[in-house]
Amino acid sequence: MMKNRRTAPAKPVTTKAPAEQVVKDIRRATRKLHSSEEKIRIVLSGLRGEDSIAELCRKEGIAQSLYYSWSKEFLEAGKKRLAGDTVRQANSGEVKDLRAEAMALKELVADLSLENRLLKKTGPGLGRPRMRYPAAEKLEIIRLVEQSHLPVRRALAKISIPPTTFYRWYERFVEHGPEGLEDRPSSPSRIWNRIPEAVRNRILDLGLEEPELSLRELAVKFTDTEKYFVSEASVYRLLKSHDLITGPAYVVIKAADEFKDKTTAPNQMCPCGDCTQSPTG
Repeated sequence: MMKNRRTAPAKPVTTKAPAEQVVKDIRRATRKLHSSEEKIRIVLSGLRGEDSIAELCRKEGIAQSLYYSWSKEFLEAGKKRLAGDTVRQANSGEVKDLRAEAMALKELVADLSLENRLLKKTGPGLGRPRMRYPAAEKLEIIRLVEQSHLPVRRALAKISIPPTTFYRWYERFVEHGPEGLEDRPSSPSRIWNRIPEAVRNRILDLGLEEPELSLRELAVKFTDTEKYFVSEASVYRLLKSHDLITGPAYVVIKAADEFKDKTTAPNQMCPCGDCTQSPTG
Protein backbone atom coordinates (compact mmCIF):
# COMPACT_ATOMS: atom_id res chain seq x y z
CA MET A 1 0.00 0.00 0.00
CA MET A 2 1.52 3.34 -1.17
CA LYS A 3 1.79 6.22 1.26
CA ASN A 4 0.33 9.58 0.33
CA ARG A 5 3.03 12.12 -0.44
CA ARG A 6 2.45 15.59 0.88
CA THR A 7 3.40 18.32 -1.53
CA ALA A 8 5.06 21.46 -0.18
CA PRO A 9 3.08 24.69 -0.75
CA ALA A 10 4.36 26.89 -3.55
CA LYS A 11 6.30 29.96 -2.52
CA PRO A 12 4.44 33.20 -3.24
CA VAL A 13 6.01 35.26 -6.01
CA THR A 14 6.85 38.71 -4.72
CA THR A 15 7.11 41.66 -7.08
CA LYS A 16 8.68 43.99 -4.54
CA ALA A 17 12.18 45.25 -5.11
CA PRO A 18 14.95 43.98 -2.88
CA ALA A 19 15.43 45.78 0.39
CA GLU A 20 18.83 47.07 -0.61
CA GLN A 21 17.43 48.70 -3.72
CA VAL A 22 14.69 50.38 -1.68
CA VAL A 23 17.29 51.74 0.73
CA LYS A 24 19.40 53.06 -2.14
CA ASP A 25 16.40 54.78 -3.66
CA ILE A 26 15.54 56.40 -0.35
CA ARG A 27 19.10 57.56 0.15
CA ARG A 28 19.23 58.92 -3.39
CA ALA A 29 15.97 60.83 -2.91
CA THR A 30 16.98 62.23 0.48
CA ARG A 31 20.62 62.85 -0.36
CA LYS A 32 21.92 66.12 0.95
CA LEU A 33 23.49 68.48 -1.53
CA HIS A 34 26.71 69.96 -0.20
CA SER A 35 27.95 73.32 -1.33
CA SER A 36 31.54 73.93 -2.30
CA GLU A 37 32.20 75.62 1.07
CA GLU A 38 30.90 72.57 2.99
CA LYS A 39 33.03 70.21 0.89
CA ILE A 40 36.15 72.29 1.63
CA ARG A 41 35.33 72.34 5.36
CA ILE A 42 34.92 68.55 5.50
CA VAL A 43 38.12 67.90 3.53
CA LEU A 44 40.11 70.29 5.75
CA SER A 45 38.71 68.59 8.87
CA GLY A 46 39.95 65.25 7.56
CA LEU A 47 43.36 66.71 6.76
CA ARG A 48 43.73 68.09 10.30
CA GLY A 49 43.42 64.55 11.66
CA GLU A 50 41.40 65.50 14.74
CA ASP A 51 39.02 62.62 14.03
CA SER A 52 39.40 59.56 11.92
CA ILE A 53 38.00 59.60 8.39
CA ALA A 54 35.38 57.00 9.30
CA GLU A 55 34.19 59.00 12.33
CA LEU A 56 34.19 62.26 10.32
CA CYS A 57 32.15 60.70 7.55
CA ARG A 58 29.71 59.25 10.12
CA LYS A 59 29.24 62.69 11.68
CA GLU A 60 28.72 64.39 8.32
CA GLY A 61 26.50 61.60 6.98
CA ILE A 62 28.56 60.87 3.90
CA ALA A 63 30.30 57.80 2.53
CA GLN A 64 34.05 57.46 2.86
CA SER A 65 34.37 57.06 -0.90
CA LEU A 66 32.67 60.42 -1.37
CA TYR A 67 35.10 62.03 1.09
CA TYR A 68 38.13 60.62 -0.73
CA SER A 69 36.69 61.82 -4.04
CA TRP A 70 36.33 65.35 -2.65
CA SER A 71 39.81 65.20 -1.16
CA LYS A 72 41.29 64.15 -4.51
CA GLU A 73 39.51 66.99 -6.35
CA PHE A 74 40.66 69.44 -3.65
CA LEU A 75 44.28 68.42 -3.96
CA GLU A 76 44.17 68.42 -7.77
CA ALA A 77 42.69 71.94 -7.78
CA GLY A 78 45.40 73.13 -5.39
CA LYS A 79 48.07 71.55 -7.56
CA LYS A 80 46.77 73.30 -10.67
CA ARG A 81 46.55 76.57 -8.77
CA LEU A 82 50.18 76.33 -7.68
CA ALA A 83 51.18 75.45 -11.25
CA GLY A 84 49.51 78.62 -12.50
CA ASP A 85 46.58 76.86 -14.20
CA THR A 86 43.48 78.73 -13.03
CA VAL A 87 41.12 77.32 -15.67
CA ARG A 88 38.17 75.50 -14.17
CA GLN A 89 34.67 74.52 -15.17
CA ALA A 90 31.96 76.83 -13.92
CA ASN A 91 29.06 75.31 -12.08
CA SER A 92 25.45 75.67 -13.20
CA GLY A 93 24.75 78.60 -10.90
CA GLU A 94 27.70 80.57 -12.22
CA VAL A 95 26.69 79.78 -15.80
CA LYS A 96 23.19 81.11 -15.18
CA ASP A 97 24.55 84.27 -13.59
CA LEU A 98 26.95 84.84 -16.49
CA ARG A 99 24.20 84.32 -19.05
CA ALA A 100 21.87 86.73 -17.26
CA GLU A 101 24.63 89.32 -17.03
CA ALA A 102 25.50 88.92 -20.73
CA MET A 103 21.84 89.28 -21.73
CA ALA A 104 21.48 92.41 -19.59
CA LEU A 105 24.59 93.91 -21.22
CA LYS A 106 23.28 93.08 -24.71
CA GLU A 107 19.93 94.72 -23.97
CA LEU A 108 21.74 97.76 -22.55
CA VAL A 109 23.85 98.10 -25.71
CA ALA A 110 20.76 97.70 -27.88
CA ASP A 111 18.89 100.36 -25.89
CA LEU A 112 21.83 102.75 -26.16
CA SER A 113 22.09 102.17 -29.93
CA LEU A 114 18.40 102.91 -30.42
CA GLU A 115 18.57 105.97 -28.20
CA ASN A 116 21.61 107.18 -30.16
CA ARG A 117 19.60 106.93 -33.36
CA LEU A 118 16.75 108.87 -31.77
CA LEU A 119 19.18 111.63 -30.77
CA LYS A 120 20.42 111.86 -34.36
CA LYS A 121 16.84 112.30 -35.56
CA THR A 122 16.60 116.02 -34.96
CA GLY A 123 13.67 116.45 -37.38
CA PRO A 124 10.24 117.01 -35.83
CA GLY A 125 7.50 114.45 -35.92
CA LEU A 126 9.42 111.16 -35.59
CA GLY A 127 7.00 108.27 -35.62
CA ARG A 128 4.10 110.52 -36.55
CA PRO A 129 1.13 108.67 -38.15
CA ARG A 130 1.36 108.51 -41.97
CA MET A 131 4.91 109.85 -41.86
CA ARG A 132 6.85 108.97 -45.03
CA TYR A 133 10.44 107.71 -44.79
CA PRO A 134 12.97 107.66 -47.66
CA ALA A 135 14.25 104.29 -48.91
CA ALA A 136 17.68 104.77 -47.28
CA GLU A 137 16.11 105.37 -43.87
CA LYS A 138 13.80 102.36 -44.25
CA LEU A 139 16.83 100.18 -44.95
CA GLU A 140 18.61 101.67 -41.93
CA ILE A 141 15.64 100.83 -39.70
CA ILE A 142 15.54 97.24 -41.02
CA ARG A 143 19.26 96.74 -40.38
CA LEU A 144 18.97 98.29 -36.93
CA VAL A 145 16.14 95.95 -35.90
CA GLU A 146 17.96 92.92 -37.36
CA GLN A 147 21.15 93.66 -35.43
CA SER A 148 19.39 94.55 -32.19
CA HIS A 149 19.29 91.99 -29.37
CA LEU A 150 15.89 93.30 -28.29
CA PRO A 151 12.65 91.66 -29.44
CA VAL A 152 11.27 93.12 -32.65
CA ARG A 153 8.24 94.80 -31.10
CA ARG A 154 10.29 96.29 -28.27
CA ALA A 155 12.87 97.65 -30.71
CA LEU A 156 10.15 99.12 -32.94
CA ALA A 157 8.51 100.75 -29.92
CA LYS A 158 11.82 102.48 -29.15
CA ILE A 159 11.92 104.10 -32.61
CA SER A 160 8.14 104.66 -32.86
CA ILE A 161 7.60 102.46 -35.93
CA PRO A 162 4.33 100.44 -36.13
CA PRO A 163 4.98 96.67 -36.50
CA THR A 164 2.64 96.42 -39.51
CA THR A 165 4.62 99.13 -41.32
CA PHE A 166 7.94 97.47 -40.52
CA TYR A 167 6.84 94.03 -41.70
CA ARG A 168 5.46 95.55 -44.93
CA TRP A 169 8.85 97.17 -45.56
CA TYR A 170 10.64 93.92 -44.73
CA GLU A 171 8.54 91.85 -47.15
CA ARG A 172 9.20 94.32 -49.97
CA PHE A 173 12.91 94.34 -49.10
CA VAL A 174 13.16 90.53 -49.13
CA GLU A 175 11.24 90.27 -52.42
CA HIS A 176 12.69 93.19 -54.39
CA GLY A 177 15.81 94.26 -52.50
CA PRO A 178 16.59 97.90 -51.59
CA GLU A 179 14.74 99.08 -54.72
CA GLY A 180 11.51 97.72 -53.26
CA LEU A 181 11.70 100.28 -50.45
CA GLU A 182 11.23 103.21 -52.83
CA ASP A 183 7.99 105.16 -52.46
CA ARG A 184 5.16 103.97 -54.62
CA PRO A 185 2.56 106.27 -56.22
CA SER A 186 -0.58 106.61 -54.16
CA SER A 187 -2.83 106.39 -57.23
CA PRO A 188 -4.16 102.94 -58.11
CA SER A 189 -2.26 101.03 -60.77
CA ARG A 190 -5.49 100.09 -62.55
CA ILE A 191 -8.89 101.82 -62.75
CA TRP A 192 -11.67 99.31 -62.40
CA ASN A 193 -14.04 100.97 -64.90
CA ARG A 194 -11.44 101.93 -67.50
CA ILE A 195 -12.40 101.06 -71.07
CA PRO A 196 -10.05 98.40 -72.47
CA GLU A 197 -7.56 99.51 -75.08
CA ALA A 198 -9.08 97.33 -77.81
CA VAL A 199 -12.53 98.89 -77.26
CA ARG A 200 -11.02 102.39 -77.27
CA ASN A 201 -9.42 101.69 -80.65
CA ARG A 202 -12.75 100.54 -82.11
CA ILE A 203 -14.45 103.71 -80.86
CA LEU A 204 -11.76 105.80 -82.54
CA ASP A 205 -12.16 103.85 -85.78
CA LEU A 206 -15.91 104.44 -85.73
CA GLY A 207 -15.42 108.13 -85.09
CA LEU A 208 -13.03 108.40 -88.04
CA GLU A 209 -15.29 106.43 -90.34
CA GLU A 210 -18.42 108.49 -89.59
CA PRO A 211 -17.35 112.00 -88.64
CA GLU A 212 -20.81 113.41 -89.37
CA LEU A 213 -22.32 111.62 -86.33
CA SER A 214 -22.69 113.49 -83.09
CA LEU A 215 -21.23 112.23 -79.85
CA ARG A 216 -24.57 110.85 -78.72
CA GLU A 217 -25.11 109.11 -82.07
CA LEU A 218 -21.62 107.62 -81.93
CA ALA A 219 -22.23 106.25 -78.43
CA VAL A 220 -25.61 104.77 -79.39
CA LYS A 221 -24.35 103.24 -82.63
CA PHE A 222 -21.30 101.71 -80.97
CA THR A 223 -23.47 100.23 -78.22
CA ASP A 224 -25.88 98.72 -80.79
CA THR A 225 -23.23 97.31 -83.13
CA GLU A 226 -20.53 96.20 -80.65
CA LYS A 227 -22.84 95.18 -77.79
CA TYR A 228 -20.60 97.19 -75.45
CA PHE A 229 -22.09 100.16 -73.63
CA VAL A 230 -20.21 103.43 -73.73
CA SER A 231 -21.54 106.77 -72.59
CA GLU A 232 -21.54 110.01 -74.53
CA ALA A 233 -19.09 111.49 -72.02
CA SER A 234 -16.66 108.58 -72.53
CA VAL A 235 -16.81 109.06 -76.30
CA TYR A 236 -16.17 112.78 -75.85
CA ARG A 237 -13.14 112.28 -73.56
CA LEU A 238 -11.66 109.67 -75.89
CA LEU A 239 -12.05 111.77 -79.04
CA LYS A 240 -10.88 114.88 -77.20
CA SER A 241 -7.66 113.13 -76.06
CA HIS A 242 -6.88 112.38 -79.74
CA ASP A 243 -7.80 115.89 -80.99
CA LEU A 244 -10.80 114.59 -82.96
CA ILE A 245 -13.28 117.15 -81.57
CA THR A 246 -13.60 120.04 -84.03
CA GLY A 247 -14.34 123.55 -82.89
CA PRO A 248 -17.77 125.13 -83.46
CA ALA A 249 -18.51 126.75 -86.83
CA TYR A 250 -19.82 129.93 -85.18
CA VAL A 251 -18.51 132.45 -82.71
CA VAL A 252 -20.41 133.12 -79.55
CA ILE A 253 -20.83 136.85 -78.99
CA LYS A 254 -21.10 137.86 -75.36
CA ALA A 255 -23.92 140.12 -74.36
CA ALA A 256 -23.09 143.62 -73.21
CA ASP A 257 -22.98 144.32 -69.52
CA GLU A 258 -26.10 146.51 -69.93
CA PHE A 259 -28.63 147.04 -72.73
CA LYS A 260 -28.12 150.17 -74.73
CA ASP A 261 -31.84 151.06 -74.57
CA LYS A 262 -33.12 150.05 -71.18
CA THR A 263 -36.70 148.90 -70.83
CA THR A 264 -39.14 150.34 -68.35
CA ALA A 265 -41.89 147.68 -68.48
CA PRO A 266 -42.03 143.87 -68.96
CA ASN A 267 -44.02 144.10 -72.20
CA GLN A 268 -41.26 146.10 -73.84
CA MET A 269 -39.01 143.00 -74.10
CA CYS A 270 -39.09 141.33 -77.49
CA PRO A 271 -40.32 137.71 -77.33
CA CYS A 272 -37.27 136.50 -79.27
CA GLY A 273 -34.97 137.84 -76.55
CA ASP A 274 -32.51 139.27 -79.08
CA CYS A 275 -33.74 142.85 -79.20
CA THR A 276 -35.62 145.33 -77.12
CA GLN A 277 -38.32 147.82 -77.92
CA SER A 278 -37.81 151.41 -77.21
CA PRO A 279 -39.83 152.91 -74.37
CA THR A 280 -41.88 154.79 -76.92
CA GLY A 281 -42.38 151.62 -78.95
